[in-house]
Amino acid sequence: MKNPRPIAYGLICLAFAVVSLAGCDLLGLGPKKQDNSQTQAVATPAATVTPAPAGPIPGNVLVRIGNWTLTEEDFTTRLNLLKTQLPDFKQDDTNTKNVVLDELIRQQLLVQDAEDSNLADTKEVKDAIEDFRKTLLVQELASRMTKEVVATESDAQAYYDANKDRFTQPTTWSISQIVVGDEDTAKNILVQILQGGDFAQIARSQSKAANAASGGKIKPFITGKAPFEAMQRAISDLGVGENSAVFKGPQGYYIVKVNKKTGGGIRSFESVKKDLIYGLTMQKQQAVILNHLKELVQKYKPEYNKDLIDQVVGKVSQ
Repeated sequence: MKNPRPIAYGLICLAFAVVSLAGCDLLGLGPKKQDNSQTQAVATPAATVTPAPAGPIPGNVLVRIGNWTLTEEDFTTRLNLLKTQLPDFKQDDTNTKNVVLDELIRQQLLVQDAEDSNLADTKEVKDAIEDFRKTLLVQELASRMTKEVVATESDAQAYYDANKDRFTQPTTWSISQIVVGDEDTAKNILVQILQGGDFAQIARSQSKAANAASGGKIKPFITGKAPFEAMQRAISDLGVGENSAVFKGPQGYYIVKVNKKTGGGIRSFESVKKDLIYGLTMQKQQAVILNHLKELVQKYKPEYNKDLIDQVVGKVSQ
């Protein structure tokens, strides 16, 4: 189970940030330049500039900014990370590599400026860095624990065989209706239909429903989603082309005809195998982590201030 690497994420975010900032400035939406002739200059704290190391740049280093260097190996690693997260990323394309190099340089320039401005010493940044460090540690630990935990095709087949009812496709019904105000009229219409009368034509001439002009056609629906329960019961045993008996509904007395039925079968194992293997793998990996957490509770024995937890977090009802 691969986890996203922060450097690739950071690189992508920086690219969007740089483009966004440049775009705002070009459109006149960025900060407006002040007129120095009318505005008094505001003094800013002097930043600590990191001195560049002495000596020529090493042969394997592409770029050096202060004490930071980007080696050929580092650059290749970053290209590979981007490829794992962006399948269409063209890591061997010259233009693409130049864009990535430019973004890495811009990123480091901003980082260097932030560090020289002592931004990294603020509580907010330190807290964010610590939270991110914890997240990375948990991700890496979970990745190592579950690296070999995967569901097999046999696991998927066994689950499919034991739960076939979960893979049944719902039946989609296409039906037409005739609605009249009294039962006797409805029964007479049903006789006409059984004697060969055209259902759609009778619906157009005698139905009082809003869809009469369309021959009584109702928007297709799946089993259990009929306009009302009595209609669902009326069509449950009907085949295509069959008519229901007269039944009462919200607007009067109804007769319905089944025009078409689709679905209702069980999806094949091959059509669900990939999703099953993925889902079962996630379940197995989650079980491994949860079991490990139980062991950690016994190992480290967390101590709880129950009264304070109830006060701050809230008491959970039993």
